[in-house]
Amino acid sequence: MNRTFKATRISEDNIIFPPTIIFSDKGVTIKMPSLFHHYTKFFPYEAISVSIHCPLVGFSSITFFAYGREIYVHGFYKKEVMEMKRIIEEKI
Repeated sequence: MNRTFKATRISEDNIIFPPTIIFSDKGVTIKMPSLFHHYTKFFPYEAISVSIHCPLVGFSSITFFAYGREIYVHGFYKKEVMEMKRIIEEKI
């Protein structure tokens, strides 16, 4: 199972370099690009807890908590964030 979610470019801070979240059989890969550097972080499903924020107006965000680290990703539609949370909960 490979499922990829890419943040929309029209949301704040994502105009040039939108983040990408990739779900594989073993875990989640989060790619956060920027002009001078980017980072890619992989977390197995067992290590992840997740929090979502879906405002009435605007784009939704998802926050991953793993190994004492918090990664906030913004710019997804509500449907996408709900799907990501569902995938993680099923894999745990």
